[in-house]
Amino acid sequence: SADVASRRVVVPGRTLDAHTMSSALSTMAVRGAASRCLQTAPRPVARADLSSTPTVARPGVVSLLRRSEGDVFLVGTAHVSEKSGFLVRSVIDATNPRAVMVELCSERAVALKAQRSQERSSSGGGASSATGSPWEQMTRHYAADMAAGLEHAEAHGAVVVLGDRRQSETKRLAQDALARMGGLQGLMTNPAIQDGRVVAPLMSTWGRVMARLPREFAADPMSLMAGGMAGGGGGNTAEKLTQIFAEVLKDRALVREMVDIVGMVTPDLLEALLHSRDDFMFKKMNGELLASSNGGASVVVVGLAHMDGLEERWADKYGPGAVTSGLDVGGIFGS
Repeated sequence: SADVASRRVVVPGRTLDAHTMSSALSTMAVRGAASRCLQTAPRPVARADLSSTPTVARPGVVSLLRRSEGDVFLVGTAHVSEKSGFLVRSVIDATNPRAVMVELCSERAVALKAQRSQERSSSGGGASSATGSPWEQMTRHYAADMAAGLEHAEAHGAVVVLGDRRQSETKRLAQDALARMGGLQGLMTNPAIQDGRVVAPLMSTWGRVMARLPREFAADPMSLMAGGMAGGGGGNTAEKLTQIFAEVLKDRALVREMVDIVGMVTPDLLEALLHSRDDFMFKKMNGELLASSNGGASVVVVGLAHMDGLEERWADKYGPGAVTSGLDVGGIFGS
């Protein structure tokens, strides 16, 4: 629709009581799955030492999308977050889906599998080194969420559905949007920047981010980041800082604010990177994923920014009551 940049679905989150949870999981025949997941969910390896990383459950990272042909568990992730990989595995363990859809195209899936194979080969099958350049540390867990979806789906015998548009097509659309905007010069002369409209929401969002940071980090974030980027402050400082920020930003309200800010400045770019991909993935959910799940449960793994758009489209098609946003099953899915 014409107002695609402002689309929202508002479905209050709620804690599921035992009866409701039993109903939600009825299609999976996994009595006691939540308890087993709590006992068997993988824990972060000691190497990363994320003891100061916020662990408060963020509302909305897992949603239940209902339809008569089989329920869908929508998992929102941060692509650089190690914990998002653990979350994806936990959801798949608890739901035993017949199909898993990941936010990957064939190009990215092939590249990710090759990267994972190379990492396993270079590390001898063990954990990778905690050291490395700051860039290597920052990107060490990039796409851990999608890798977990691919690998754990295969371990469970689930069909893997590649749900995203080809990366090359998204890149082309994004470049076209930037060209229409006039490139970097056009960005800097954008009316939303020139007249200061973005300043207040930007400062508000930054303030909320700072308020969520661990105390020792919030006291002087710039020095810590500078030290991390220079390789100081310990062997894996850049990695720890990246993981701290990833967990802080794993919040739908914050992500929504950032999406709105981008939309104020460059709605065409937002359409290319987010909304049009939501359309593509939703069609996949109601096409290939539906056929692959064959009446059973399925899991969909996407970046947190895509959750609003997919939930809204689901509510439009199946009714607002078909979306339970902010699924809470004893905190298991909240990390």
